[in-house]
Amino acid sequence: MKKVKSIKFSITFFLILIICSACLSTKEEGPSGAILLDELKSLSEKGVSLNWDDFNKYSFEDIGSGVYIRKYQIEGGHELFITGKSLKSLPEKIYIINKNGKELSLAQDDLSVL
Repeated sequence: MKKVKSIKFSITFFLILIICSACLSTKEEGPSGAILLDELKSLSEKGVSLNWDDFNKYSFEDIGSGVYIRKYQIEGGHELFITGKSLKSLPEKIYIINKNGKELSLAQDDLSVL
């Protein structure tokens, strides 16, 4: 009887561990941390031709499920989001959420407000 309870407990614990680890978002580490504002402004000059590879050198958090959504930290407490269905095509949307919660398009809005 003790052996059966021990096996049930082990299986339950293992399943809970798998479920919890699957729910965690993953953080991909690149060579550097937060994106500097000057670098961000330079990147914005590429406009709609920005692609996923332009951000490879920065660390990000993968928060997408079924689509790609990468979240990057920006100097000053802002966050950059890049979304798309495939890493092989251009991102569908690249935008910043400033520390006040306002959304700005990286390619279209004036970044001097950051």
